[in-house]
Amino acid sequence: MALNPNYAAVSGRQQATERWAVVLPGEFNRREEESGLCYWRPGLTVWLTAYGTEDGMSIGDRMTRDRSKASPAATDMVESLENGVGRLSYCLTEARPDGATVQGLYSFAHAADGQVMVAAYFDDGSELETARRISGSITYTG
Repeated sequence: MALNPNYAAVSGRQQATERWAVVLPGEFNRREEESGLCYWRPGLTVWLTAYGTEDGMSIGDRMTRDRSKASPAATDMVESLENGVGRLSYCLTEARPDGATVQGLYSFAHAADGQVMVAAYFDDGSELETARRISGSITYTG
């Protein structure tokens, strides 16, 4: 399936916000919405939403909060802290109102003065590794 010709097609390193960049493996459509940036291609949709930091919350505090808010059905939870960026990700299969299910990878990246949430939805489990590559490519450019 082809990309949507009514939206910009982008690939490679993208400066998603003033402080965060992401690397897209291959071409994706891109659009901005009030809730954040959306990159998509047939079978895979990636939402990025950037935030400032909450007063007084360290990277560890924010990661603890995100971990505690994860659904009990979350699987494959992975955490790391490298080069001043804390990361947390997990998989979740959710039911849609029409009875179908959607697979997702939820990821959070935290720096001292900013954070970004990534929600990647995919139709086929074979896209999970691509979703992980994209969320793992998020870098803080401060």
